[in-house]
Amino acid sequence: MNTGFTRPEHGSRPTNLPRASKANGEEARERGEAPATTILLVSHLVEDHVYLRHLCDPARWGTREVNGYREAIAVIAEQHPDVVLCEASLPDGSWKDLLEALSRRVNPPYLIVTSRLADEYLWAEVLNLGGYDVLAKPFDPEEVCRVVGLACEHHQERQLRRAAGRSATTVRRSSSEHGVDHSAESKTVTAAMH
Repeated sequence: MNTGFTRPEHGSRPTNLPRASKANGEEARERGEAPATTILLVSHLVEDHVYLRHLCDPARWGTREVNGYREAIAVIAEQHPDVVLCEASLPDGSWKDLLEALSRRVNPPYLIVTSRLADEYLWAEVLNLGGYDVLAKPFDPEEVCRVVGLACEHHQERQLRRAAGRSATTVRRSSSEHGVDHSAESKTVTAAMH
């Protein structure tokens, strides 16, 4: 099946990947703002950093690369990435260690595991333990862009839902302090959700 996609040499960015429009990120960069979405690449393999950095559209996604688990934990605490791409085996830990650390966060980034040994067992294990997906190596550029793009969208949607939930709670608290009864509204919203 020809998708119109050319597979790049390892370390080069495919030329026909969909690029974000200028409104999606380049204007923000020109104003000195960071992209709305950040991706953390965790791998001790330099070729993974180079390849994924070129593959991730810089107008849409800001990337940061680290070599291991400890470095990743420090960056996650400081920068709050949306998505983490993690090599299955790290010199100072594993994807499971990182997933466990992420699970303790209030709004954890999605974890995508990368591996040359990606098989059904790894995929099932990652999903069952709460990871987002698995990307097999050598990387398929179309699949990387699809999976990372979806993970970024899902993380941003989750953040918006959490923010909307906090706003609704704040409005209810404020209204109840002023004697407004929202019980009928709450019942209507709850019924609409089910």
